[in-house]
Order: sequence, then structure tokens, then C-alpha cells
Amino acid sequence: MKLNWINKATTILLSSVLVGGVVTTTVPMFATQADAYSAYNNEDEPISYRVFKDDENSVKQIVKKASPKVKQQLNAAFFKRMEKSPVNAYGYGADFSEVMHVLGTHAVSELGRKGQVTSVFKQDYRAMVAVYDHFKGRLDTEYQSVVNDDIDAADQQISKNNVDPDSISDIADYFIQYFETNIRPAKVTGIPKVKSKITKLTAKKTASKKYVKVAGTVKLGKKANYARIKTYKGTRYAKLKGSHRFNKKIYAPKAKRVTATVGYYTHGHFSKVTAAKTVHVK
Repeated sequence: MKLNWINKATTILLSSVLVGGVVTTTVPMFATQADAYSAYNNEDEPISYRVFKDDENSVKQIVKKASPKVKQQLNAAFFKRMEKSPVNAYGYGADFSEVMHVLGTHAVSELGRKGQVTSVFKQDYRAMVAVYDHFKGRLDTEYQSVVNDDIDAADQQISKNNVDPDSISDIADYFIQYFETNIRPAKVTGIPKVKSKITKLTAKKTASKKYVKVAGTVKLGKKANYARIKTYKGTRYAKLKGSHRFNKKIYAPKAKRVTATVGYYTHGHFSKVTAAKTVHVK
């Protein structure tokens, strides 16, 4: 979610002073949106993979206590995508920002028609506050004050069972703005390298004994799109499926062994990313 920059933390003070017949006006605030972002710009400060995993695991635990609809949206697939590119979990349009956006959106929708508090609203509101609490130590103190004030205002409304939806949206919106300003690492260091390898390979004769069904699963650390399969009959290629699996039915009535290698195939050239794996035909 992208919002126009509104800095609630900065009060616009207009002090007009008459000096020699000239009125001068002082506005102590950021001149431009770019200046505002650069004031607390941490993009040159990389974070470690350990910190990322702590952030991810903490947010996962928070989401587990949210409403069913939130858990359905912020599911295992969501976090799996996050793990593929940890640096994208921070900064503009980030995954952690999306978590707060989803929580805030659902919390607002779960209020009664007249702002009455519901049980599912409480679940998602508590989750919003928990996400903020986890990250707030990395936000500028001025930004923390703004979000703290919004939470205090919302808590008072909740205690009276009369909640203005905008007060909940404000918490999410300002957290996202400040998060994307303060927590923008250029890179995440210490990411473990994943070694590409074929984790499972099977080769079985069909009922006719003329064909061999080859199937495999691969763990990838590098980009790959095909498996190269060799029998005494020659070489065949099988395209990798979304879950990093491949299969191929090959005519090879006398096959005793099958060898497979996974790699990237383009324009007639195959570059392997795994070692070859050989199995006996059953």
C-alpha cells in the first residue's frame, strides 16, 4: 500500500515575524518527501540472516494468534515466498508491511456497524500491536511516539466499545510508512547457500516392460528448468514442475540403469546445476 507522505510527527509551526515591514514565515518540517525518507534512511545498513529469521519467526507466531481469515491469507505459502528473498521482506512494498496491512484491513472489517468490538477484531488488533512491538525498537523515537499515541487512542475507544475504524487504519498506515522509512537494508548477509541436488530418483518398468517411468525430486540453490535423463537408448529431457519434481516415460525395454542430472536448458544448451544420480530400474 502506498500512501501520500503525511508526517503526523512533525507539527507545522508557522511563526510570522514582522521585521522592517517584511513578514517572514518559518516552517520547521521536511521540505520534500525524499528529504523525509533520507532523514532516517537505513538502507546502507545490512542486516544478518539471523535477524531476518528472528523477525520472520516472531511474525509467524503472531499470525498464528490472529483471526482465521488472516491466517488463511498469511499462510505457509506467504512465508515461503518471503524466505526466497529475505531482503524483500523489508522496505517499500515489503512482506512485513503487507502483514500489518492485512491485519489492519481485517480488524477494521470485523468491527460492528457502530464500531462495536468483536472477538475476531480483538484477535487481529492484538496481532497488529504485537507486530509493532516487535519492530518498534528499530523505528525513530519520534515515529514511535506517533504510533504509540494512535494505539492509546484506539485502546480508549475499545474500552468504551465504540471504535472509529480510522483510528485502527491509522495505526497500520503510519507503521507501514515508518517501517518502510527506517528499515530498508540493502542486503541480508549470511544467507546459507543451498546446494542443488536430486533428493529422490526412481525408475520403474511399465506393465508392458517396454517403457521406464522415471520420476525425481530436486532441491535447488540455483535456477533450473529441466532434468536430463540418460538410458542406453540416449538422452531425454523432462521439464521441472512447480514443486521441483520431474517425470518422464521413456521407451527403453532393456534398460538396467537410469542416470539423471538437473540443470538449465535454453537454446539447445544444457548447464547442469546438480551432480548426476543413477538408479537401477525396478
